Amino acid sequence: MAHRAVRMEVADFQDTFFPLPEGITTDQHPQWPADVFNGLAAGGKLTEQDIQARFVTAVNDNDLMPGLKMSTSSDKPDVTDMGAFKQKPDAAVFKADSVPTDGRPHWSDQLVTVEFKRSYPSQDPFDDRKDDGFDSDAETRKEVRGQLIDYSELVFRVQHRTALLMILVINRNVRVLRWDRSGTVVTRAFDYVDQPQVLCEILWRMSLLSDEQLGMDTSATRLHPGDTDYNLMDFLASESPNDIASEEHVLEPDERRRKDPVFTHVRQKFREAVDPKWPRYRVEVPDGDGVRTFLIGGPLFYAHGMACRGTKGYVAWDTKAMRFAWLKDAWRLDYERMDSEGVILSKLNANGVMNVPTLVCHGDIRDQKTRTPDIWESQQPVRPVSPTQTATSLSPSPTLVDPSPSASSSTSLKRTLFDVEADETCDGEEEYTLRRHAHYRIVVEEVAKPLCEFLSGQHLVSVIMDCVEAHRDAVTKANVVHRDVSGGNILILPKVVHDEADGSVSVTWKGLLTDWELSKPIHEAEPLLRPRQPPRTGTWQFLSVGMLTENPKTVEIPDELESYLHVLLYFSVRYLNSDCQDPAEFIESYFDSYTLQGGLYTCGARKMHVIQTAGKLEVRKGVPLTFASPMDYIFRTLLPLFKAHYKVQDYLKSKDATSNSSSRNIRPMPSSTPRPSSAAPGARRSAGGIAALKALAAGKLVLPAPDDDTPTPEEKKCAALLETHDFVLGVLANAYDLDSEELKWGCDKVGDRVPDDYKPRVPLAPPRGASARTMKRRRTTGTADAPDRFSSLPLRLTQSHVPKAS
Repeated sequence: MAHRAVRMEVADFQDTFFPLPEGITTDQHPQWPADVFNGLAAGGKLTEQDIQARFVTAVNDNDLMPGLKMSTSSDKPDVTDMGAFKQKPDAAVFKADSVPTDGRPHWSDQLVTVEFKRSYPSQDPFDDRKDDGFDSDAETRKEVRGQLIDYSELVFRVQHRTALLMILVINRNVRVLRWDRSGTVVTRAFDYVDQPQVLCEILWRMSLLSDEQLGMDTSATRLHPGDTDYNLMDFLASESPNDIASEEHVLEPDERRRKDPVFTHVRQKFREAVDPKWPRYRVEVPDGDGVRTFLIGGPLFYAHGMACRGTKGYVAWDTKAMRFAWLKDAWRLDYERMDSEGVILSKLNANGVMNVPTLVCHGDIRDQKTRTPDIWESQQPVRPVSPTQTATSLSPSPTLVDPSPSASSSTSLKRTLFDVEADETCDGEEEYTLRRHAHYRIVVEEVAKPLCEFLSGQHLVSVIMDCVEAHRDAVTKANVVHRDVSGGNILILPKVVHDEADGSVSVTWKGLLTDWELSKPIHEAEPLLRPRQPPRTGTWQFLSVGMLTENPKTVEIPDELESYLHVLLYFSVRYLNSDCQDPAEFIESYFDSYTLQGGLYTCGARKMHVIQTAGKLEVRKGVPLTFASPMDYIFRTLLPLFKAHYKVQDYLKSKDATSNSSSRNIRPMPSSTPRPSSAAPGARRSAGGIAALKALAAGKLVLPAPDDDTPTPEEKKCAALLETHDFVLGVLANAYDLDSEELKWGCDKVGDRVPDDYKPRVPLAPPRGASARTMKRRRTTGTADAPDRFSSLPLRLTQSHVPKAS
């Protein structure tokens, strides 16, 4: 479901989210002046700044939120400038004893975000007149909605939150919003000048809410300068003589003797995380029957968007084991029979699967779950089944937003780069209901490096090979398929390796296959009724052609092997020397494009052509794409196998379709029905005229024979090579070890070939009048320290370029 906004009547919203504490009744509220907001009666005749100033003054001077204060911040961004953001919300609500006076947002301390607009309804992002589509489609109103999403996303990123309350004042009208990771619940707009008691009661009730009811994650304890743990984090961020360089090298004798060494990249990332611009926390993670605590600063990775898993990654200090670890905080999909990532990793570890993370602890956090789906489902004519039931469709009732696109023809399109719907649907799927999410944390031992830090083409192949081996182990030893092989889930892990042959000890960079949360048992079919999770899971840019054209489809080994090939191609084109003169355009057209077919997103034309039709890489028609290295051997060898694989699959599907159609019982036409004319409507020409024209081609026309789609024995043999990992691993190993006159490895990594200022060559905006959500696939954006720019994947550590989409 694209917009994920649910309207709620004011009284229902108040009773649901602002319950009065035990022992307090409504008639115990303070006495509010009837004219408390009369200074705003002029409405649209006032400037936005006047509305803001008069509203904040009315709230504070009349103590409408006892114990809390509202502070303006529309003129200055936060002095800490969280990441690359310079957002300036108009105002926010703070604790009365810590209200800022410098006119800055202070994202770390906001309790409730407040935004002001002058024009109603043109700047109202929601439309109360619509019952079947609450979100407004007008461009100006969508821009306001996007602004609110940005604010809420930033608060969730900086703080540890389960929900965020927001007040939206538009002229004389006001709405109250509640954001969580499933969507937004929004009150109907009302005139607070004419109905001051309604707004006063809302504000009063807000002031009585506990931190938990305000949306704070109570499993995360804020640390402040002077606290013991705060000072400990400063100490841990400092360089230590026991640290070992993360670069590949043979350890010197003194390095081998160091006690409890830490890799320098781990210490460096922790140092970045405790930058003063980020708040620090002690967070809880379930550990068996108990709880383990970790110290964290700012996230080194965060997923963009609001209505999504909202994954954040941290280098954390384990206060029990007294060592660094990687902590992932996410809102996992909450459906029956879905194993959490920790359960899957525990199984992989127990079965000796190589090159996967080592589980430390994990678990759901204090039964914290999103509430928006419950509100939405309660309003539907036919209530969808709960997550514990199984037999129903994923979209059993009408949605708030019409999901059908404006165009139904099959048209090759590019994704729009900026629009509101991107952030509202950060998973990038066609959704017709709200996803349920549960708050979850998992900790693993390994703190890895992003794949973009590979050293050379040969090293890239080595890392990919390690992860294909991990995938093979998972399938053969644990019966698990990953289902999200992508550039963000293949990492580089510096490891200390002992060489038994010569006794040396060295730091070696190995591949690590991470993020197993979407995995499930191999050969488990995608159900046609309610799924364990919404279909087509994975990262769009790296999904196989089969996964992008069939929905639902069971993920099979050939699909996963194809995803590895796409990862290899992406990083090769982007970072290695090649004869591709415009890597940005190639990546845009191959990885980010898509096709609309019958209102559904399907595979882009270029990827489909390379994999299904051509079986080879081309910069443009007739011009091969080459790397002048053994990388060419890999693509020349593997691409024809995938072409053969799809020919075999298409043949099998066509046979099934023919068999099914021939077995249908077609009712014969009644004998009394007049025999139709042999001529189609509009096809009326004289027989003599047609004969004269046919004579012009007499003896010259040779009709081509019908295409024979039957795969040859050789093609069947090639396709069969993708049924296991073995042949692909063999090809990668041969390429890694290849050193011939024609193809040899060298220093082929030339840096990021996609310029920082890259802009798509073809405008990506949707046609005027079309809903933007029908025109795009999710492009993922930046990390903690990087501004948004061209890229296509989620890399989990901060880096100099921008990655995807989770």
